[in-house]
Amino acid sequence: MCSTASICAQQPSGLWILTHVKALQPVYTMVEIDGAFELAGDEPQDSSFLYNSGLMTIEFQKTNAAISHSWDGEEGWTVKLDKETLYLYGQRDTLFGDYNKGGLILRSTLDDRPTYYNFSPFEEKKFSTPTLLEESWEIRSENSLLKDLKISFTTDSSYQVASGKSLNSQIYFTYSLGKLAAIEYDFPATSEMGDGQELGTIYLFKTRGGKIKGIFYPVTDGVITPTKSELTLSKKVR
Repeated sequence: MCSTASICAQQPSGLWILTHVKALQPVYTMVEIDGAFELAGDEPQDSSFLYNSGLMTIEFQKTNAAISHSWDGEEGWTVKLDKETLYLYGQRDTLFGDYNKGGLILRSTLDDRPTYYNFSPFEEKKFSTPTLLEESWEIRSENSLLKDLKISFTTDSSYQVASGKSLNSQIYFTYSLGKLAAIEYDFPATSEMGDGQELGTIYLFKTRGGKIKGIFYPVTDGVITPTKSELTLSKKVR
């Protein structure tokens, strides 16, 4: 029988995906100077938490180690579990947070305000890396914005969402995340009320049966907690 909770506790195993990020947003004060509005020199005040998408995977090894993949590449971590607090020590950063079998919420020592990175275990047991390039695809999903969208994939970084090109181009920049592929999308609002606005990260994989599937947690207004959605890619008939 274990003598302490830290000995009995089991470290996470397998592959985990970053589902969303929850961060406290600053509020800046505007002041009028000579008829023009400028940002006040005071430190910004904290406001409410907002949700955003994230792009990262962590695969836990058997020997107190983990490997992550994100937009800036691969990184190795040393893992330590103290009761229910998990620590990941990397070369550039230390991640720490609460862990249970259903979820992992990490924080970074590099963040200047409260930011929480929410991970969930990747539940697919038998899967492989999908081959997406040199084909055109059609999305099958209950998501109204992605449903029936005809798309293709590229490794040309000029198509990254961060470059200002939205998925209206129907060409997705593809990230290689070890065993998974991933894409980001960002649909702007179609009205002043914010209708049609949505962004997210889609993690793509090939099932044992040969289907290309995706898991994503769409962010709509930044206030509602993102929930899991799924899609399937079908090759577009030329």
